[in-house]
Amino acid sequence: MTPWLRRRAHRIFHPLAGADAATLATVLAKGGGVGPLHLHRVVTAAGAAAIRAPLDLLEQRRVQRLAAQGREQGRAAPPPLFILGHWRSGTTHLLNLLAQDERFAAPDPLAVGLPWGFLGLSSFWRSRLEAWLPPDRIIDPMPIDPTAPQEDELALALMQPLSYYHGIFFPRHLYRAFRQGVLFEGCRPEAVALWRRRMDHYLTKLQLYSGSRRLLIKNPAHTARVGELLALRPDAVFLHIHRDPYEVFSSTRRMLLTLLREFSLQNYDPRAVDGLVLDLYPAIMARFDRDRALLPPGRLVEIRYDRFIADPLETLRHVYDGLNLGPFEPVQPRMERYLAGVRDYRRARHDLEDQARRAVRRQWAFAFDRWDY
Repeated sequence: MTPWLRRRAHRIFHPLAGADAATLATVLAKGGGVGPLHLHRVVTAAGAAAIRAPLDLLEQRRVQRLAAQGREQGRAAPPPLFILGHWRSGTTHLLNLLAQDERFAAPDPLAVGLPWGFLGLSSFWRSRLEAWLPPDRIIDPMPIDPTAPQEDELALALMQPLSYYHGIFFPRHLYRAFRQGVLFEGCRPEAVALWRRRMDHYLTKLQLYSGSRRLLIKNPAHTARVGELLALRPDAVFLHIHRDPYEVFSSTRRMLLTLLREFSLQNYDPRAVDGLVLDLYPAIMARFDRDRALLPPGRLVEIRYDRFIADPLETLRHVYDGLNLGPFEPVQPRMERYLAGVRDYRRARHDLEDQARRAVRRQWAFAFDRWDY
């Protein structure tokens, strides 16, 4: 398949093509309509959900059976490691480096794009689906291959209705979808309970897929969900990264505008993005601060992006020691090779106009003060 077609595959196979029928129907009903130029993407998604339905149901029952057998036999998985931090704070670079450690297992592209059915994919279908993967992340030039570690939010968006991705797909409700999908703000208890069940099922499924390796889960939205994650995995450990607020705001704005351009199924107002980003970060950190009090010592490490970029190996050595992740020396050569391979990657410059800088300084004052930026 040509790179040109791979880059545009999502114009045909929208991410919602991986959703189950119930989730797809709920999201479409709440979305407020689909633009006529995008109807073919919804038809494709509905057809894919119908075709996969019996296979996905069989896989769901298989996961439940295997999980029950594991509990009966007393098999305990190592505590999962959750990478937290605002979008564009360096969470992806951190994930890619930690994924060089073969003791960790992160979801791959098909595990997030087909969360209900990836476990049972044959090598025949896996290779054909992987041929449609985009050559990079679309929001930046970081390459995508069949083993590239991914964040789990898209998988959750395809398994139940609470996810900020639904605001990107249906941006008429952008603000509400982000507040509900990240903070569970104004959500009915049964909706949050469904999110918990789906998250538990997905983590269980990833663990079955990964064997005895430690799950490595990266998701900026999880920064506001530490309490929920602890309720599901009480032994989990957490790594939080933060970055200069001006760079975070500018890069996040650019990321969201790119995602809206590529994945929105209806018209949108790009001016809504700035207010959303400015309001969300303080709310996320308020939830993070509330929930971090639940963590005993040795379960959370925080790092700065600038120091991580300046000396990644020393920073990760500190992380391994702080979270008791095992010896660092065996994986250091693999990390060094990875760093050498991305040495020429150029990070985008993020210049802000004066009005935006003043708004960031005012509404994100906590970040400047807390981390001395």
